[in-house]
Amino acid sequence: MATKSPVSSKSPKGGNSFGLKDVFTSKAQPLFQPINYLLMVFGLLLLVAGNVLMIGKEDIYSFTKITLAPIIIAAGYLVELVAILYRPKS
Repeated sequence: MATKSPVSSKSPKGGNSFGLKDVFTSKAQPLFQPINYLLMVFGLLLLVAGNVLMIGKEDIYSFTKITLAPIIIAAGYLVELVAILYRPKS
């Protein structure tokens, strides 16, 4: 004796199905606010600055190359993480 599966393969015509048409017609809020984009750009600038400080073949054991540049790069990644996770109060 065959039993019917509780999950139907067809979506109900008048039901609450969330189809592809609904994705393109819904008026959802944007994922990021302008402050998020500003933080992302600032984090990217920190990453670029840290990598530029690390460039060069002379004096490879200088304070700038082995201490300052990695700290700036780590700060850049931290700012990027904050930029992604930050939600402004509405």
